Amino acid sequence: MATIHKGDMVKLISAEGFEFVIDRQAAMVSNTLRSMLSSSGGFQESDSGEVRFPEISTPILEKLCQYFYYKLRYSNPA
Repeated sequence: MATIHKGDMVKLISAEGFEFVIDRQAAMVSNTLRSMLSSSGGFQESDSGEVRFPEISTPILEKLCQYFYYKLRYSNPA
């Protein structure tokens, strides 16, 4: 069984405070999140591994997380 390290996960926080913990690889599907989470981006989120979305509601952020996994799975041919 694979070991999950803290650096392998990212926490996305909705406007209502709900937290979605997803694989960093799935979050990197988004160019915006990729630049925020990369060490060269200079954003605070790259250190904390947490991204707050004060304008995005919980149901919308949940759909975004689902899309990230969908895109990750079906964009890379096996």
